[in-house]
Amino acid sequence: MQKSKLGMYAAASLLLAILFSFLAYLVISDFGYVTVNDVRFYGPNGEMISAHLYVPADATPQKPAPGILAIHGYNNQKDYMTNTALELARRGYVVLSIDMTGHGFSEGNVGAFSYGAVAGLNYLRSLAYVDKNNIGLVGMSMGGWAIQSAALAVPDGYKAMFYMDSYVLPPTLAPRLKNVAIQMAFADEFTPFWLQVPTGKDIPKSPVLKQIFNVTEDIIPGKVYGDISKGTARILYEPYIDPAASTDDPTSIGNVIEWFSMTLQGGKNIPRNDLIFPIKQLFTSLAFLSAMFFIFSFGGYLLETETFKELKGTPPEYKGFTGYSYWIAALITTALPPLLFLPTFIEWGMNPMLLTIFTPQAPTNRYMAWQDTVALVTVVLLAIFYYASLRKKGFTLQHTGLDLSLKTVAKSFLFAALTLLPLYITLTYCYALFRTPFTLAGLPEPVVLRPMSTIRFTFAFTYFLPFLFYYLVTGVLFAGFMRYKEGKASLTMELLINSLIVSLGSIIFLLYYYVPLYMGMPQTLSWKYVYGGVPLAMIYYIVVPVVSILTICILTYFYRKTGKVWPGVFIATMLIVWYNVAFAAFHIAMPP
Repeated sequence: MQKSKLGMYAAASLLLAILFSFLAYLVISDFGYVTVNDVRFYGPNGEMISAHLYVPADATPQKPAPGILAIHGYNNQKDYMTNTALELARRGYVVLSIDMTGHGFSEGNVGAFSYGAVAGLNYLRSLAYVDKNNIGLVGMSMGGWAIQSAALAVPDGYKAMFYMDSYVLPPTLAPRLKNVAIQMAFADEFTPFWLQVPTGKDIPKSPVLKQIFNVTEDIIPGKVYGDISKGTARILYEPYIDPAASTDDPTSIGNVIEWFSMTLQGGKNIPRNDLIFPIKQLFTSLAFLSAMFFIFSFGGYLLETETFKELKGTPPEYKGFTGYSYWIAALITTALPPLLFLPTFIEWGMNPMLLTIFTPQAPTNRYMAWQDTVALVTVVLLAIFYYASLRKKGFTLQHTGLDLSLKTVAKSFLFAALTLLPLYITLTYCYALFRTPFTLAGLPEPVVLRPMSTIRFTFAFTYFLPFLFYYLVTGVLFAGFMRYKEGKASLTMELLINSLIVSLGSIIFLLYYYVPLYMGMPQTLSWKYVYGGVPLAMIYYIVVPVVSILTICILTYFYRKTGKVWPGVFIATMLIVWYNVAFAAFHIAMPP
């Protein structure tokens, strides 16, 4: 493709990402009715809390509006509560959506300073245009325990609470909490561990919920128990979703709207099913896809420039797996990641030796431990296959596209960095102006690309080499050992086949776990319930097929363009390190 055309495509994709982000912001602001501010405030211990503040146009000191404190779940960020926040704000509520401590742009580590929730509630109550006697709290998963901390610390500072796929912990605290709604997804992974019942269909029979509701009979979902005027009301919601989807699901968000319309005064009477956030999801998804298209088009453009044209080349002669051996290798490749996931992610990734001041993000460590284990096993298997058969065919390192010359490696690194730099700058400005990251929505767990704080950016360097190992092994595997039709297939077909190989095993793994949950059956996977156990691990696995497809497309495309593995390997590594480090929670407190 001509250099000028590639440049035009790259420029158009960036402009589209900006346009779609702007359109998403129009929806978030309810087309001008709501002002969305990025705010920073400090808690009593000096911890800085980052938040987005949604202020309806008619909220004034003369006519204060009801307020809502919204808090995301573990290893999420305030952007996860955007859909809930915008729907509440367009109904007249002032919404403060915070990053918990150790998350997003807030300081501290996970759980520190009451998650930042007390500071958030105090800040919300300090606003002159907020009705201090008319405040609700909503928290998703760990965010439920965060709002619980705020409710206990400021018992007269709120009127109602909504636990979104969370519950009162411990249940003995329930009498001290006012007007509690509990939502547990039908396919919630944590049901057996939190509620002490085996399946989603048994949630109304939960002895834990019965203690919270102070009843002995099975709970009827949707029925109000107690008295709202006395603060003793309780209600159970059970949408037919899994918990990761709760912040993006119309029924779930409709439940939040319904509960606060029942327990708070001053909100607009807009029906619960009158929702506009799906339009915002469409635009953020288009922004994400435009950003991904930019990587390919701008990378292709750079390869046509004088600086990087020497990286261009044709792939070396293929000497890897053929015939039935190719399909055996493909089967092993698709099966290996899910087979190794639970032990490496649940236990090895949380090894105290990994959690250091240099690698302080436990979720990133868990992905790192899993992927590097997969890479290490892959290297061992490739060595076995090499000595068993490939060596006889004359297979050498040169047939993998692994050029070890320092010049090639250095230029490929620079090429990857310059490919991603305009995208990062664009995202940073879009997030600052439009309050939304590039987000591929429509999945139970969205794929979110967001900018990094300064401290997060520094850890991109410490995590780079461990992730590089995985993507280098994967790049060599698909370039030298596993090329569909011996590298004679079209680029489109090779992209499709490689995408299928890296995702099929993971998709089957997810279906094996989640289909029974949606059918009201017991869980099919088990492991020691430590560090969130299987439930938390499987939530994190939801994004794996999508991320795997994206990275293998990068590896395949740039190998076809250059005949070398390094350009694609560096782009994939930088992108995934950026994705993880910008997103993951800190388990060791970092300085501002």
